[in-house]
Amino acid sequence: MRASLLDGIGLGLVGSALAVLATAVVVLPQRLAQRPGSQGVLALHLDAAGTLRLWNRPIRAQELVELLNRKATSQEGADVVLRLIPDPAVPWGVVRQAASGLENTGLPLELQLP
Repeated sequence: MRASLLDGIGLGLVGSALAVLATAVVVLPQRLAQRPGSQGVLALHLDAAGTLRLWNRPIRAQELVELLNRKATSQEGADVVLRLIPDPAVPWGVVRQAASGLENTGLPLELQLP
């Protein structure tokens, strides 16, 4: 009787630990992916028309280049990460073209697929 009780408690603890671990494996990458701009992530949204949006407003290529140059030359430039988030309706060729243009900035680029 006592051994079966300990087995049940042990299985319960192992099951709880596995549930916590599985939740951490799912949640932790999502939390890291949601880092805000104050932590160095510049999230660029690519809409179906091929327009880039930064902080929910359209941004021209020249403005983006100036912003990235300022970030790259500032002290916080080492921590800047670009994240390209394409709309699901954007053709892959447009996404690849935008990504290759952003790779030329020298800043790390993350591609977040929908």
